[in-house]
Amino acid sequence: MKKIVTLSLALLTTQALAVEKGDWIFHARAININPNDSSSMIHVDGGGVPGTGVNVDDNFSLDLSLAYMISDRWAIELLADLSSKHSVSAYGLEALNVPNGTNVVDTNVLPPTLFFQYQFRPTEKVRPYFGVGINYTLFFNEELSAAAKSVLGASNLDLESSFGLGAQFGIDFEMENNWFFNVDVKYIQIDTEASFETAIGPALVEVDINPTVFGIGFGRTF
Repeated sequence: MKKIVTLSLALLTTQALAVEKGDWIFHARAININPNDSSSMIHVDGGGVPGTGVNVDDNFSLDLSLAYMISDRWAIELLADLSSKHSVSAYGLEALNVPNGTNVVDTNVLPPTLFFQYQFRPTEKVRPYFGVGINYTLFFNEELSAAAKSVLGASNLDLESSFGLGAQFGIDFEMENNWFFNVDVKYIQIDTEASFETAIGPALVEVDINPTVFGIGFGRTF
């Protein structure tokens, strides 16, 4: 009899920790944003400059997400990464006395993403999930570096916002009282066109950022 009671309590606990239709799932993570970047050559006054381009550095930030279970396995999740700041460096401009790796632009990036998410094992204590979605990325507080201003005579920087697709895979590990530990990886399509004025004419460069985002944190089911 004691074994039956113990087993029943264990089953009830497992059910209580499961996610199901109507639940809200909150995540908070520390993240590393690691660009898989590539760029066009830098165009100045309408002509491309062979061998030139830019790179985008990685950085750390936080992200928050809130998902709603629309069925026992499917959820809609809104991801709201807190703004991260990234530096953009140029290469191939040695002829203009700009060494490779010189920082030319700093910008904040805000990439809210809406995911359609599938829970593989919603009734278990280890719950992997996969999602696909759409992203909108806003660049703001963009600034030209002192080197870009003094050496290139750069001014009037503009970074275009972008839309792209996203994918995610993660695992929630149940703890107690509806709390869980989370690991998560996302790939997000982000691109922009940077345009600015220089002493020798207008310049632009197209950049694919496409970061892989690694996250680790905690969450709670409501």
